[in-house]
Amino acid sequence: MWTCLLQWMYPVKQYMMILKGYTKNLHRPEASIIERYIAEEAIEFCSKYIEKEKPIVLPESQHDERVGGKGSRGLHVITPNLEELKQAHLYILNNSNEVVLYIVLHEALDKESNPKMTKNRVLKQHNKTFLNWFKDPIFGDDNAL
Repeated sequence: MWTCLLQWMYPVKQYMMILKGYTKNLHRPEASIIERYIAEEAIEFCSKYIEKEKPIVLPESQHDERVGGKGSRGLHVITPNLEELKQAHLYILNNSNEVVLYIVLHEALDKESNPKMTKNRVLKQHNKTFLNWFKDPIFGDDNAL
């Protein structure tokens, strides 16, 4: 009879050792054992439930068919037209601290040439003419502002 009990005790002791390994908080061992046990059961259930799906790995390349499995580096060059280039240049100049004095001066000159212009009209006029006007003080004068 005792041999039968000892044979049944070994799996229980082994399982208790596994559960003891789940203990992270020594002040509340039951809570951490339950938390880890539930997490393990949930993972086991999900893995059995979703075993038909692909495992989570690195995403497959969209270009595998095109390059035949070899690695490639693509370079996408954008060539802006002249209007887009001027717009980008104006944006950079308008957001540069070094150019603020020139912007204020040019807006004042635009307002001076036509005092009845609204702020919106001054801004539109400034955006149209600033790039061409800006070349003169910079390239023409050695002692620019």
